[in-house]
Amino acid sequence: MTMNRVHIVTDSNAQFLTPGFPADAPVTVVPVPLIPDRQDHVPSTTEPDGWRRSFEDPETAPRSGAPSVDEMTTVYNRIYRQTDSILSLHISASVAPTWHNAEEASRTLLGRCDIQVIDSQMISVGLGLLVEAAARAAAAGEPLDEVVRQVRGMIPRLYVVFFLDNLLFLERQGLVSRSQAILGNMLGVIPFLTMEEGHLQPMEKVRSRPRAIEKLIEFVSEFSDLQRIAVLYDPGSMRNEARSVADRLRALYPKTPISATPYEPLLATYIGLNGLGVVVLESEAEEL
Repeated sequence: MTMNRVHIVTDSNAQFLTPGFPADAPVTVVPVPLIPDRQDHVPSTTEPDGWRRSFEDPETAPRSGAPSVDEMTTVYNRIYRQTDSILSLHISASVAPTWHNAEEASRTLLGRCDIQVIDSQMISVGLGLLVEAAARAAAAGEPLDEVVRQVRGMIPRLYVVFFLDNLLFLERQGLVSRSQAILGNMLGVIPFLTMEEGHLQPMEKVRSRPRAIEKLIEFVSEFSDLQRIAVLYDPGSMRNEARSVADRLRALYPKTPISATPYEPLLATYIGLNGLGVVVLESEAEEL
């Protein structure tokens, strides 16, 4: 067998910032299903932003599924015919079982194919940035160990924070009690959610959307040097707000690529509608 470059496997929780990616890249994206609470709440795949209607009521909103062990095994066996080096990079293992299923599936090719399964400790664009970096390294002909080293070096430099419109999405994840969620909604509390070592964690809370936006700006401004900034927003309602945040961040980081990007339905299973957040990649420290 003629061995080719490293191939990257990820799941559709990854959201990419590069237009057209991963076309022509050594990347396979394994679909993650949206599991409807009721059959009449199946998210639309034909209407622009049609999926949003399925999330209007947190009680019946879809949940994120995960590729099964068998599905991951099928993917690995197909790629194994082309290469003996696979990097499988997935949504945080504490958020979804995808990493565990991928790890189990990789054992079926033990001794025949080198499969490195990595817990990204990230979601959405955070995961997407890791996959894009891995794909660039693989396309450049880097060996698997080097691609893994680069990805692992990026993970501690990625940070994510969102604010939510409805605390019942936190309750669905077991992060707050039902009584706390209901009371918080009654009081107009706006919670923040971040990733801490792969775990979704509630941060402080504020009482107004303008104050929430200020807290997002304050969070980003704590970094002295950033390689990438992505503002994520609900495509149905927060476009102008996101552009305003992106413009303010450009004034703070004029040399940093900054994008305002609508988030996808899989992320909505965790934060619901009308959310706004930022993903930042801290610049690599220069060696002395």
